[in-house]
Amino acid sequence: MRDLLTTASDTIEADFAALQAAIAASPVLSSSDEPDATVYWSNQPLALLNVIVDAHIAPEVAAARAQEILAPFFERGLPFQWVTTPRTTSPALEAALAQAGLAAREYPAMFVALGQPIDPRTPEDVFIDVAWPDGVEPVSRVILEDLGHPAVPEEGSALGVLDTLDPADNQFFVARSMRTGDVLGASTMHTRGSSAMLANVSITAAARGRGVGRALTATMMNRAAATGCQSATLITNSRAYPTYVDLGFRTQFTCVAWAWDPRS
Repeated sequence: MRDLLTTASDTIEADFAALQAAIAASPVLSSSDEPDATVYWSNQPLALLNVIVDAHIAPEVAAARAQEILAPFFERGLPFQWVTTPRTTSPALEAALAQAGLAAREYPAMFVALGQPIDPRTPEDVFIDVAWPDGVEPVSRVILEDLGHPAVPEEGSALGVLDTLDPADNQFFVARSMRTGDVLGASTMHTRGSSAMLANVSITAAARGRGVGRALTATMMNRAAATGCQSATLITNSRAYPTYVDLGFRTQFTCVAWAWDPRS
């Protein structure tokens, strides 16, 4: 049972740290055993696969330690991001990241208490299903295309990282057309005890504006509640923010992704 004194912000941070640790453990990614941060990278020019996160660095050593962690990422020359939350940042660290040339991008971190099932308002010609472990490829493809990376994951490629996550605490959802069977959207859900982090809600270009994203999110919320979860968390962007507010999510803090991209 979750500690009753745990705040919504604490829950988001713990969910996010657990999800990032699960991704870092994927055999298709490389990682380093840092004592104070979760660090993983790939050979792909995608910042979401080259990440520093959950770093707990004392302010007095932030400048020097940040340089140590950043150096290998600069040497690889691929886009990457250092993600901070209230418990994993400080003015000293933020100054070090800014001085290193990383640009800050802010994202709302949101929480909702789960209870009675809610109407997902799924469009009449759409059905949403859970992808079995051997059927995750459409999820990966839609998510990557939504990020502007159209490559189809190859076996053993870092682009197929979702396929390697443990199905015991990771579920993948697919929205399809009832007429054609075409994939219209996809999303992922990572559970940690009595909380679920919803992520990667992605919609194909042809299906945007039809409520598929809302339907996917509500379906995940209902599934999480039905399996005993008491809360759901997510980190979003301004485009999807109104949808999550409509579903009851409320912002608890701002998550900051400090990004570096040699192409910009």
